[in-house]
Amino acid sequence: MLKKQANASLKESTNRLKDRIEKINGNTDDLIKATGMPAYTAQTPPDNLLDNLIKECDDHVFWLNFKKAAPMLFCALMENNDGIKQVRDMSFMEELLKVKSLSTLMKQKLDADSANIDVIEYSMATQMLENKLTVLKSLNTTVEGDDDKKMTLNIQGTNKSIIIDLTKLKDCITFQDKAVDEKNATAEDYMTKVTDIDLNLSEDEFVAKAVELIGEVEKHSTNNKILSKDCFIKIFKYVGDFAKLRTTELKKNAQTERCTHFNVDH
Repeated sequence: MLKKQANASLKESTNRLKDRIEKINGNTDDLIKATGMPAYTAQTPPDNLLDNLIKECDDHVFWLNFKKAAPMLFCALMENNDGIKQVRDMSFMEELLKVKSLSTLMKQKLDADSANIDVIEYSMATQMLENKLTVLKSLNTTVEGDDDKKMTLNIQGTNKSIIIDLTKLKDCITFQDKAVDEKNATAEDYMTKVTDIDLNLSEDEFVAKAVELIGEVEKHSTNNKILSKDCFIKIFKYVGDFAKLRTTELKKNAQTERCTHFNVDH
């Protein structure tokens, strides 16, 4: 009887874990598609990737900037709004106390070798608590010399750091008394918008319109020997369309000449 109950409990836990993995997999598919990122190796990963699962799931050192610097910067941004600042401070205390309470209770259960422990659920909960604790610890980080006017952040994965002028940052922020609509970006959002040109125009008219739509030729921000992505795509598009226009005109002229020669439209 006990074995049957244990198997049922394990099956339920496994199904919950499966649902969460499927949700993660679906969300990553959406994100990869939206960003246009090539994902050939991710679609068919090698089986040995699971040989050291915990290590593979560890954060890349540069990724720590998103978990450490981002919450610190957001925390600083809220400093100049008393209402939000209070909510921020309360949230910090609530999350810290929640992590402490849950970890204490979980430790007590584990120390007592309690039979009423769902190992899979505890593992997932532990991961979530560790993520919360990473953010909480980052918000309690200070650098010697920092004050209300300056913040210094190390760039994880490099030997560099950045200094943020909080006074200037304050002038760049406007708090609105309304929320804005948010949506997940799609692949279309990352595409360069190129206006089609009517191929029935004359060659001179087409060229004039293309020059107008391309605008000033822009170079790459870090390499002035190559064009920027948007500028290159527009030029590439209009050169191709111009070739189509000329080909169409040549075919039309050739057909006209044939008709004149043979006195019939073939």
